[in-house]
Amino acid sequence: MATKNWKPTNYPGIYEYSIKSGKRYSIRLRYKKNGKYAEKSEAGFKTIAAAKTKKSEYENLIQIKKGYVFENGNLTLNEWHSEYMEIFRAKDYSKDTIKNKETMYKNHIKEQFGNIPLQKIALDYYEKYLLSKLKEGYSRNTVLGIHRTMKAIMNAAVKYEKIDKNRLKNIELKESSDNYVVKTQILEDEEFRLFTKACKESLSKYDYTMIHLAIWGLKRGEVMGIRVENLKFDTKNRIVEVHINSSRTLNTPEGKGTKTISGVRTLTFSGEGYDLLLYSLNKAKSIAKDFGMILNSKDFVFRSPFTNKPWAVTRMNDILNKINKAYGLKVHPHMLRHNFTTQAALSGVNKADLQKFIGHKNSAMTEYYTHSTSTGTEKLFNIMQEKLSQK
Repeated sequence: MATKNWKPTNYPGIYEYSIKSGKRYSIRLRYKKNGKYAEKSEAGFKTIAAAKTKKSEYENLIQIKKGYVFENGNLTLNEWHSEYMEIFRAKDYSKDTIKNKETMYKNHIKEQFGNIPLQKIALDYYEKYLLSKLKEGYSRNTVLGIHRTMKAIMNAAVKYEKIDKNRLKNIELKESSDNYVVKTQILEDEEFRLFTKACKESLSKYDYTMIHLAIWGLKRGEVMGIRVENLKFDTKNRIVEVHINSSRTLNTPEGKGTKTISGVRTLTFSGEGYDLLLYSLNKAKSIAKDFGMILNSKDFVFRSPFTNKPWAVTRMNDILNKINKAYGLKVHPHMLRHNFTTQAALSGVNKADLQKFIGHKNSAMTEYYTHSTSTGTEKLFNIMQEKLSQK
């Protein structure tokens, strides 16, 4: 609508104009922004009263220095999310954290809300959407993850003055009676014995070392992220200290720090664990030598004998897929970690010691807190050594 067709009314800043269906009203305000004059215009009001109300609303926002509210009235969630992620990437976040945030938005938020202006995303509509995700079968934790992502985006919009407040933050989610939650699988004792027997019979010692470490509760990324400098051997006492301070993922195959500070820990292995890790270190040195190279302290221990490059992060999955095809045992790396924690809990180990051993930031399985000790950690190792070595 060309503003030259606007005719002043008896009310300052309010104009009238004609269209085929009749008379309409518009508003225009001038205000200072960052020391300069800015202008806000809006048309389409059917009555002069509606125009006066909107003008008064904008004037109040200007008075309390919230003119940004109407300036960003048409800013969609997609548009703001693009700005938000630029800001987020500039901060010191890992590639995995950035990727997870982008994936959550793309898979669960973008289609439903992406084209809606930030200020028009209604609380009731948003709440119904989250409840519908529960009814579709998503776990409460997953839906809470969606909500945390959305809440962070909207909180940032408030911080960077795109909206005046986050109307979506105060939501309570109750588990739907129709909600289906997939329970984490673990191996029964007989299945575990069959699994370890199958691995030892069909895998090379080098490959089995990776599986052995996963059996002891290490994450896939932690196993694949072990460097030469992380291993400290005491040949006299036949023990090895494994210092866990990095992890490799699909997004960071070059390695990164652990997810939380509690993930940094030192584990001590003896017996079979000592033998396997000593063998694997010597194997890695041999592979490097075959390519005319010397393994240095920063090199990863688990490497391909065909290229002398670190094995892909998914190497353990490939190994377990072979076991599955040959023996019909469906096992994945993280299942072994869950199996370890479950068996340890069932064996009565101190829950705080278990939490420390596996590197959890906090423990949902602990009803009460007890102090972990080096003695307790040693006891945990002895209990699990006996448990995992049963024939």
